[in-house]
Amino acid sequence: MMRPLLSTLVLSSALATGCAGTASHVVAQGPARSLGSATQEPLVLEGGSLTGPSSTLSLDEHGMHGRFRSSPVALAWDYQRMTGTVGELATRLELAEGDDTRVWGAFAGMPVDLTEDGTWLHGRMGGCSYALKRTSDATLEGMRECGGVLERDIDVAFPSDIARRPLGERAALMALALVNTQGPVVLPRVAVTSGAAQERTGAHRRKSY
Repeated sequence: MMRPLLSTLVLSSALATGCAGTASHVVAQGPARSLGSATQEPLVLEGGSLTGPSSTLSLDEHGMHGRFRSSPVALAWDYQRMTGTVGELATRLELAEGDDTRVWGAFAGMPVDLTEDGTWLHGRMGGCSYALKRTSDATLEGMRECGGVLERDIDVAFPSDIARRPLGERAALMALALVNTQGPVVLPRVAVTSGAAQERTGAHRRKSY
């Protein structure tokens, strides 16, 4: 997939880093906004809280803690990297900002390489590649390719005022918005003999939760 050209929009480092406390205060007074896709988990972002039917997360300039769906979340960040766990899976992301926001590494065990510049959010999250363009203050729209299947007219709720949050918060919300856009992972069926099939079925039942 062709990577779109980055816009020339420059995010002010004074708003994104040096004035992190002020930025958090401004966002806290804003309206509640959706994040990701309501068809997955209807997440609502309001100030330092991200909530949904099975999610309760709290954010500050140093980290995110709580539960996302059925997984405990414990993430910490500074202005260069994010570390921690989502469920039992490790997160280690490198963070950078300038003309755009760059995030790369692993989130909840999934490979990540994303760029967001105020107009476009594009790159890879897990097994999917995205090319999304801002079409409103609340929404990104574009394409997604997962496993060789191209989907058009993908909508992702991603409020534009996230740009005023500190870098670590922006990176975490970017990752969660895309995780909350993808459906459950479906494992491919494998042709096996009847004996092997029974053995695998028993193993699956023992491991299911």
